[in-house]
Amino acid sequence: MNQIKQYNFVKEQAVPCSFILEYNKEIQESDLFAVARVNASDEEYIAKFDIAKIENVSGDAISTFKLTLDDDIPAGRYVYDVFVYSNDKPKAKILKGRILVKGSVSDRGRVHG
Repeated sequence: MNQIKQYNFVKEQAVPCSFILEYNKEIQESDLFAVARVNASDEEYIAKFDIAKIENVSGDAISTFKLTLDDDIPAGRYVYDVFVYSNDKPKAKILKGRILVKGSVSDRGRVHG
């Protein structure tokens, strides 16, 4: 049985955040499903990651993806999961983690020019 990898990260509210996921099997971006939830047991998710297949960055990887979370979710603590799907059903959870979303600083009133 494969151990589920864990990766925790911090993002600023309203600022996109991306990371690279390497996988040891040939799969397509449509085979992946990645979402953020308030609690791990929640059925509903608050944000869905955008997933793009990219060129492998290491010789060990067979499939490499860039996952981006760009939804403007409120500041707070969240959990996320990345699943491999087959025939519209989850086949395996390959990554999980925690997300800390920090409140953004407004630049209103700043002179642009």
